[in-house]
Amino acid sequence: MRSMFKRVLAVIGLTGMLALPAATAWAENPVALDPVTKIVDTAGVLGGKKADVETAIKKLGTDHAMTLHVVYVKKFESPADRVAWAADVAEKANLGANTMLLTVATDTRQYQLSKPSNSKITNAQRDNIRDKAVDPQLRNGDYAQAAINAAAAIGDAAGGGSGNVPSGDGAGTAVLVGVGIVAAGGAGTYLYLRNRRKKTQASSASYGPQGAELDPLASLSVDDLRKKSGSLLIEADDAIKSSEQELGFAEAQYGEAAVGNFTKALQDAKGHMSESFKLQQQLDDHIPDTEEQQRSWLGEIIRRSEAALASLQEQKADFDSLRELEKNAPQALAAVNAGATDADAKITKAEKTLAELRGRYAESALVQVADNITQAKERLAFVQNAGTTAREKLEEGEGSLAAVAVRAAEESLHQTNVLLGAISKVAGSLDEARQGLEAAVVDTSQDLAQARAMIQSGAHPELSGPVAGVEAALAQVKSEIQGGKIDPIATLERVETAHRSLDQALSGIRDQQEQARRAQASLQQTIMSAQAQISATSDYITARRGGVGTEARTRLAEAQRNLDYALSISRNDPVTALTYAQQAHALAAQAAQLAQSDVDNFGGYANQGYGRSGMFGGGGGGGGGLGGAILGGILINSILNGGSGVGWGGGHSDGGGWGGDSGGGDSGGGDWGGDFGGGGDF
Repeated sequence: MRSMFKRVLAVIGLTGMLALPAATAWAENPVALDPVTKIVDTAGVLGGKKADVETAIKKLGTDHAMTLHVVYVKKFESPADRVAWAADVAEKANLGANTMLLTVATDTRQYQLSKPSNSKITNAQRDNIRDKAVDPQLRNGDYAQAAINAAAAIGDAAGGGSGNVPSGDGAGTAVLVGVGIVAAGGAGTYLYLRNRRKKTQASSASYGPQGAELDPLASLSVDDLRKKSGSLLIEADDAIKSSEQELGFAEAQYGEAAVGNFTKALQDAKGHMSESFKLQQQLDDHIPDTEEQQRSWLGEIIRRSEAALASLQEQKADFDSLRELEKNAPQALAAVNAGATDADAKITKAEKTLAELRGRYAESALVQVADNITQAKERLAFVQNAGTTAREKLEEGEGSLAAVAVRAAEESLHQTNVLLGAISKVAGSLDEARQGLEAAVVDTSQDLAQARAMIQSGAHPELSGPVAGVEAALAQVKSEIQGGKIDPIATLERVETAHRSLDQALSGIRDQQEQARRAQASLQQTIMSAQAQISATSDYITARRGGVGTEARTRLAEAQRNLDYALSISRNDPVTALTYAQQAHALAAQAAQLAQSDVDNFGGYANQGYGRSGMFGGGGGGGGGLGGAILGGILINSILNGGSGVGWGGGHSDGGGWGGDSGGGDSGGGDWGGDFGGGGDF
């Protein structure tokens, strides 16, 4: 059932990152792991050094995306065998491939350092960690330092070393361990390249005449590379969006410290995607690219998208154990129901706000939120649908499927709030733009008067052209204002564009101080417009990502990158910053048009006839909010028809089982129980 649960979550399009209160049950044998501190000490041997151990474990996660759980008990019971006991602990916690487990029985003086067979840590590295970092400290009776050294040595192994305690850390404190891990250096880049090499080996056994490894992408045509890269771009971007939402659940429940590893994984994934979208923009621009350039860039997009998915996948099992959604489905469902009640009340207010906006502004100013009320009601209907399904599955004893339904309900509730919040944000942006427009008209009129005076005095006849352009723009703006409803953001952009042409003509006449003042004034208006456009487009895509393709996502990502750079240099170089801010606004506007076109062409999603046998029912015609859930990327056909789908993230392994050599556990293939080499007596 667990492996089916994982595959079902894959189809829903979530990353497995969820957070609910985790029950602690230390009386059970084997023990339940602590998903927050990663430490269980029922033997009471850590004392005041527990905080140092926790610091070392967190440092390992932050620097190397590896997790170490440590368990100190008086003796291993039920079962008494140390290997089987540790495997049972790991199986119960559903630990993933990026995890290691140190279990110590203090009274019987036994220990086990366990890892799954699909771990990035080799058996040789594990044995070295055991011999050099763990065993000597246990023999000395320093239980805390054994764990601290284990974390440092695992970090060394993850960074490509043999699994030694970095120099100076053997007898040091947790702070020194942290320094040692940092000194390993370049872990993020190394792990990316290592993952890339491993994926290549896994996907192709082809080697050249001298034994050199061949690139498995080399045999694909450019068109095939484009298809593969486009699919992975969407997959990874969706995974990041879902992860951000679910990380918010976890952080609100447990605090920032408890989700540090997951935050780091998300940041790594975002870094890869930022570079991927930058390359995609180069492929999409008007500049012709050679076949060599296309192959190189598409290959890099594919590898970085896979690395982004892997970064999230490596934390999946730990995030699942933090939340324990199967166990806590009833409490999670109650929280969703409360949120749905609040969202239902917000709909009335949002309807009123949208009606007021339609009374003040042109319809073109509201295009990105025009159907938000309808979409919000669809998402809320699906929340109720999924909630009903969750209750039914709980009554039937199907905890895994109940958790699937709860997770889908949470995602739909999140999108409901995004849709309603977008209306408020657009209202604020339009009101702010209206005020900015009034100020811009005054400022432009003053500069226009100055330029006219210069022309009338017989000086600077070259100003005649720009002056005529500004006069025409202001006349049109004033006519629109007098005529009634306007799109203040678009109108403000026209005024600023006309004003900038006049600024350029005056640049050789004005002194440096006046030029800087005008650049700053224009920059602030452009940044405001770009921020409003990016925010509105981001919300639009987030709530409709099931129907939005790569081009819109690429333009939006590039818009944000250009805006971030503009903001970073705005104080010292306002002129250059203005250019980047203008580009950010233009790209965001393109993203909005592309996304709206994608959604329009997506059509018919509510009438695709998924039948009544699907998990969420509803029959054909998208009843029960199914149409909105499909458009929102929450559900796709496989889950609606009860299918189990494929591996998470398009075939990325979930990690594996913790059973013995007989093959127990999940289908991911990682075997913990059959690993007898990681422990001993002390």
